[in-house]
Amino acid sequence: MLTVYKFTPAWGLPDISPFVLKLETYLRMAGIEYESKPGDPRKAPKQKLPYVEHDGKLLGDSRFVIDHLESTRGAPLDGRLGPRERAIAQAYRSMIEEHLYFVILYQRWVEQG
Repeated sequence: MLTVYKFTPAWGLPDISPFVLKLETYLRMAGIEYESKPGDPRKAPKQKLPYVEHDGKLLGDSRFVIDHLESTRGAPLDGRLGPRERAIAQAYRSMIEEHLYFVILYQRWVEQG
């Protein structure tokens, strides 16, 4: 069984972290059963949440977890994409995770604070 260690629900969301939401959405779309538990970043491999325990190993970072599951279980969700579509998807993923994330944090903690 896969265990996802994460934050808690808040503000009407299932979790306060967009990276937890990404991982759990992937798991549901891929049909992978899992259980959720409150996490402690101090115990995480990269000192941040989410992380998972899978086959006795701790894996950190939602992208690395997804890559690991796709390589061990096969059939990635984007398996039908060609090289061009994969490049576009990677560009969007990078933009959202590395840039838009900070806009969301600003709105959540500064503008609504």
